[in-house]
Amino acid sequence: MLRDSLSILVVDDMKFSCEFIRRALKKEGYTSIDVVNSAPEALIRLEKQPVDVLLADWLMPEMDGLELAKRIRALDEEHHHYTGIVLLTAKDDISSIRIAFEEGVDDYIVKPPNQIELGARVYSAGRVATMQNDLLMSTQTLNKLFEMKCTVDRITGLGRLDNTQTRLNALLRQTHSRGGSTCCAILKITDLDNIISSYGKEVYEQLMGNIATRICRHVRPMDLVGHTQQDEFLIAMYNNNSDDARCRNFKRILQDLNHRSYKTTAGYISIHCAMAMTVILKSEHEQDVKELINTTREKLYKSIEMGFEEVAT
Repeated sequence: MLRDSLSILVVDDMKFSCEFIRRALKKEGYTSIDVVNSAPEALIRLEKQPVDVLLADWLMPEMDGLELAKRIRALDEEHHHYTGIVLLTAKDDISSIRIAFEEGVDDYIVKPPNQIELGARVYSAGRVATMQNDLLMSTQTLNKLFEMKCTVDRITGLGRLDNTQTRLNALLRQTHSRGGSTCCAILKITDLDNIISSYGKEVYEQLMGNIATRICRHVRPMDLVGHTQQDEFLIAMYNNNSDDARCRNFKRILQDLNHRSYKTTAGYISIHCAMAMTVILKSEHEQDVKELINTTREKLYKSIEMGFEEVAT
C-alpha cells in the first residue's frame, strides 16, 4: 500500500491545527488530504465521497469526534465501506480510550502529534481500511455469484432453472403414479435483445416483472411457472384427466402477452412471444425432465423459424 494512494480527511475546528496536520502528512508522503472545520461538514463530505482515513479532533463544538465516529460507522454500513478513524485527543486515561475503541475508533494520537508518529498511525489505519474494503468487495462479489445460483430469480420472483426442474420432476412423478397428464410449455420472448439494447437494464427488469405477473394470473396456484433463461419462461400444468391435455390455456397466455402492451418508465412497450408445448401421459417409464425441456425447446425453435404464430405442439 503506497502512502500517496490513501485518501485522508482531517477534521478540526481549529484551522491552525488542520494546517499543521496537513503539512505534517505532506512531509510524510501523503498527497490526497482534504480538510474541514466541523463534524457536520465532514459527514456531508463523506456522504458524497468516502475516504480511507478520517483524522478528527476529539473535542469539537456541535459534535465531538466520538459522536462523529459513531455516525461514520453507520454511514460505512450504508455504503458498504470501511473508514479508518483516528482521533486526536488530549485525553490519555484508559477509560476514555476504551470508550473510543468500543465506538469504532481504530486508533488515537495524543496532542500535540509528532510528525513521524502521525504518519505511522495514519498508515496503520489506512492499512486496516484497505484490508476491510478488499474484504467487503470480495464479499459483494461472492454474494453476486451466489445470487446467480440462487433458486429464486430476483427480478420475477419465480424459480430459476434448477428450482423449476425440481418442481417439474414432481409433476411428472405425479403423472406417472396417478395418471392424468402434465402439459409443459416453454415461452420465449423473441425480441428481448432489441428491447434491452433500446431501453436498458432497468426497463428490462420492469418488463420481466410485469410479464411474470401476467403469466401467473392465467395459471392455478398449483401450476408451475419458472424463469429458466433471460428470455424464457417454463409453464407446466397437471391435469387429472388426460383428455384435458389441451393447449387452450397456453393459447390464452400467448395471446395476452402478445396483444397487450406493458407499462414501464419508458412508456408502453409491446413484445413478441413464441410458445411450444409437450403433453406427457402416464407411461411405463418416467420422463426425464431435461429431455422433456430440450424436446419442447426444439419444437419452439422450429416454430420460430417457420414464423408460426400459434402454440406449437
